[in-house]
Amino acid sequence: MSEKVNKEFWLGQLFTLLATVVGVYLAANSGFEKAIEFENLQHQRDVYHVQQSLLGEIQVNTERLQSWVDEFDKAPQSNSMSMQPDKYQLDTFFWNAAQEGSAIFEMPHQYVSGISAFYQRAEYLRSQLLSGNPFEAPKASEKLRHLTTDTRTQLLKNIQKHVTEQKQQLQKTGLI
Repeated sequence: MSEKVNKEFWLGQLFTLLATVVGVYLAANSGFEKAIEFENLQHQRDVYHVQQSLLGEIQVNTERLQSWVDEFDKAPQSNSMSMQPDKYQLDTFFWNAAQEGSAIFEMPHQYVSGISAFYQRAEYLRSQLLSGNPFEAPKASEKLRHLTTDTRTQLLKNIQKHVTEQKQQLQKTGLI
């Protein structure tokens, strides 16, 4: 009789140990998957915020460029804009910060290329506008006007659509 109890005891212990190992494995695996999913959602949220901030910065910069063009066009030959070049600077904090992280690469490449081209072109035309050159400054003013219009109607509209889609996806998960 003691051998029968002994076999039942050890068989019960073996099943208990096996159930514990399988249970711990399944729980750890499920927890790991949830942790990865949560980390991915947090990354998507961070990318959304970076892109939203970058969008806001570009919108402010197009408004700023437009106001500079309007100011220049009031008196193209007698303005004092070239005397105060520091007053006419674009905000580039988010653009510069985005280049240091991976969030910018989550954005479609055509938008990143468009943003880069916008900043390069705007800076070049800004320097011509502020040069005081009576021949180049009026041309730069006209080109800046076209740049801001094109940026608003094409690039910003498309980026806004992309950011809105991201926001809707994040709202479904409850992170925003």
